[in-house]
Amino acid sequence: MTVTPSTPTALIMLCSDLFWYQDQNADCLSVEHCSTRLSELGVKIAASCLHEYMSGADRVRWLQLLNLHRSFRDFECQISIDDKPFWLRICATPIVDEEGIQSGYSCLAEDIGEELRQNSRLMRFRAAMDTSLDMIYLVDRETLQFLDVNDTACINTGWSREEIFARGPDRVLNLDKDKLIARYDRLIYEGDSSRLERQWTTPDGRDIVVEVYSRATRIEDRWVIIGVGRDITSRKQVEMRNLRLQNLFSALSLTNEAILRARSENVLFQDACDAVITSGLFTIAAVRVPDENGWFQPVAVAGAHAPDPTNIRVSIDKNNPKGQGISGEAWRSGKASISNDFQHDPRLKPWWQEARELNIGSGAAFPLYRRKQKAGMMLFFSSEPWAFDDQTQSILQSMADNLSFALDSFAAEEEEARAQAAIKASEENLRSLVHLTSDFFWEFDAELRFTRYDGRIVGEANEAAIKGVIGTHLWDNPGVSASEEEWKQFRKTLAIRAPFREFEFAFTNLEGRLYYFSMSGEPVFDEQGEFTGYRGISRDISSKKIAAKRIEHLATHDPLTGLPNRNMFSELLQQQINNARRYPDQAFAILFIDLDRFKTVNDNFGHHMGDALLRDIGERISRPLRSSDIVARLGGDEFVVLLHKIKDRHRARKVAGWILERLSTPIYLKQHEFLISASIGVSIFGEDAHDEETLMKHADTAMYAAKEAGRNNVCCYSSDLHHHAQEQASLALALRHALQREELEVYYQPKVELKTGRVTGVEALLRWHHPGLGQVSPERFIPIAEDNGLILPISDWVLETGLQQLRDWDEMGLPALNIAVNLSARQFSDPNLARNVVSKLRQYEIDAHRLELELTESMVVQDPAHAISVMRSIQESGARLALDDFGTGFSSLGQLRHYPIDTLKIDRTFVQELAEDKQDQAISRAIIAMGKTLGLTVVAEGVENEAQVTFLKQHHCDQIQGYHISRPVPQNRFIAWYRQQLTKR
Repeated sequence: MTVTPSTPTALIMLCSDLFWYQDQNADCLSVEHCSTRLSELGVKIAASCLHEYMSGADRVRWLQLLNLHRSFRDFECQISIDDKPFWLRICATPIVDEEGIQSGYSCLAEDIGEELRQNSRLMRFRAAMDTSLDMIYLVDRETLQFLDVNDTACINTGWSREEIFARGPDRVLNLDKDKLIARYDRLIYEGDSSRLERQWTTPDGRDIVVEVYSRATRIEDRWVIIGVGRDITSRKQVEMRNLRLQNLFSALSLTNEAILRARSENVLFQDACDAVITSGLFTIAAVRVPDENGWFQPVAVAGAHAPDPTNIRVSIDKNNPKGQGISGEAWRSGKASISNDFQHDPRLKPWWQEARELNIGSGAAFPLYRRKQKAGMMLFFSSEPWAFDDQTQSILQSMADNLSFALDSFAAEEEEARAQAAIKASEENLRSLVHLTSDFFWEFDAELRFTRYDGRIVGEANEAAIKGVIGTHLWDNPGVSASEEEWKQFRKTLAIRAPFREFEFAFTNLEGRLYYFSMSGEPVFDEQGEFTGYRGISRDISSKKIAAKRIEHLATHDPLTGLPNRNMFSELLQQQINNARRYPDQAFAILFIDLDRFKTVNDNFGHHMGDALLRDIGERISRPLRSSDIVARLGGDEFVVLLHKIKDRHRARKVAGWILERLSTPIYLKQHEFLISASIGVSIFGEDAHDEETLMKHADTAMYAAKEAGRNNVCCYSSDLHHHAQEQASLALALRHALQREELEVYYQPKVELKTGRVTGVEALLRWHHPGLGQVSPERFIPIAEDNGLILPISDWVLETGLQQLRDWDEMGLPALNIAVNLSARQFSDPNLARNVVSKLRQYEIDAHRLELELTESMVVQDPAHAISVMRSIQESGARLALDDFGTGFSSLGQLRHYPIDTLKIDRTFVQELAEDKQDQAISRAIIAMGKTLGLTVVAEGVENEAQVTFLKQHHCDQIQGYHISRPVPQNRFIAWYRQQLTKR
């Protein structure tokens, strides 16, 4: 058959990849055009027909269209040539001869493979966008309109995708359009990404802060801005809280500096108010003192919006409406008074108008004391309501206490000044030293030896010292000390026979008591002008010196332990670094010490008991160290040690081991016994780091590695630890989402009664299926969960899941099983543990005796009395208790009788070598016998072979669990296994 095409060949080549003719039977007559991509396909169909290479469904549709004997278009199909796929879009029109009879088809085909692949990539991109936890958006730079946004952006902003498109990027990001254009153009020009923080209010009224990273990219001949945003509201709130505390401590430090500088009360009060305002946390600070009529009068005020202090009247009289505010209340009670909602507090109604004018949202009043008597009131005002939380109140109370201490010092100085004036007046005619005042009168001879020393002397040791001073030089007396430079200047003054004033020296008597004295004198000449000696006065300035040292100590030392604080340690460390850089033999080591699970002490016994323990621990850490070493408390339960001239890891580890040994001894406080352990990280100057920040950071990293190794441990820093710390941080972040993403699963391991072979119950065991890492070992992620607090929600989920599963099995008609669930240390310290267990049992309608809670020895030995109390409250709920891993901790067999438990579990370490190891056999027999004597159910863990079963059966162990029976498996596999066991029975 001769076919004459009606379509010009050039046009066919432009609009198609393949053009052929076929007859009425669909056999190919000729291939007129074929693109390079489809050359292989063109060869094949030229010798046969197209539908031979189609799939079944496509072939049927193709033949059906041909049988319609009319034109068609956009028929899409897949062609396979030697397992190589092609995707075509076909258009065809019938071939009709001159008589109008159809003789076949002329067909055009377009290769659409690349189009399909691109669509697939777009679909995957859309899926990836919508599953991301970050907000993702695409913006057309030319139109400044959104091209696309993901679901997370809609959820976080509270707007639908249509609403976001309608608003446009300038309104969504709350950014001026011109600034937005400039920012996008900069991204295009520089080719880099940029970061932006924006704040907006969602439709439901929430204020959120979003961190946005943007980059420009070229897509289909146009510039597209890709933005990734993340809600960082929580992080910013934490940063603000930390900044607030930092500013508060800065204000406290500035106040302490003011105490050191001030020479009068009024100057001190004004400096303290100024220091408070510099923190930026308060708008007004003031100090007021009551007058003789009971009205507070201002003596100092600071703040940009501080009012005229004479316009605000405040009384101390409780019967006066203006005496019922926070100032009057604090004055009468002698304690701080707080109002965190100033403009709605009924006590403060007389000042509401002033509060609105001055934008006061909250206020606080702290009494100041002088010699234990109320002397004034320090006031703090903030524009924000609820500005005075517990931490803020504690710091401000410390500030008020320090000011009261300074008032005591001023009072002492005033009394001393009055005493000096009285002495000066009474001795003016007798002594001729009218410009000096003193507690003592003395005289030197021409050889500068004491010939007289009169005054009020208290104590036998001081009287003996005065008797011994006669006939001696001041500098030759034992116990008298001053600096070398001060002695040099003093002797130089005496040598030229010049008068002197306020020469200060220290004196320690035979009882070890330290005094400070100030001495003033003038030379004495006879009638012939010959020098005969000196006479003068001296005074006791011990109280002033001690007060000054006390204030200085408060600024540089931890008030709880007396150890250097973080600031002081930082200064000492920097001095040591500078010294070690100059002299290599002065290298040193840093020990970063963190007490293990110390939070449970504060939770269970209160902060007073925790403070007492910290004082004892500070002494224990210091005891094995040299005087050249430095111990400091950084805060909370963290200590740090600088080991002088120790530059190798072995010696540093040895010292750290001594510290752990000291801490391992029980501490007894108020009839409670505490076992405290610590994790210690070591870093070496010159080897691990050369600056303060890196040295401390590496010691901290090593400390966390010691915690991961099981706590009560020492770990030295290495580069591997740094990478491990990063891995652990990533794992901790993934764990936070594991519960939401349903990556956690409960496996079940059966327990079997040895005597009958009956399955008595299961133990619920947690497993984590990480999408990237696969199965993550519990030994790896459980410690992370305990450290970051996730262990509580995870443990609650395991308990609920186990009880839900138990109810499901009951509804399936299976014989009743018991379930054992492991308790975490954090759960065990929860005072509401028993109440929560009872609530969940009722929720899932499970009899309490079918639930067994497993706890480890380490939870019990920390404070046995408290642990026993918690265990009894659980037993009273009806649930059973099992002591897990018995024999691996600090408990003895004799202590078992004190624990209100139902089940005793032999740890797998004693079962592994049970068939051969005589010691393991003896331990296991003892545990079984003791358990039987106490009426407990004894369960052996980790049973893996028949020899172990035989031994345990011979010695009357009640139950076993382990791989010999079954591995821990998901619930569906356990059901299959359990039904198989029931069939065997």
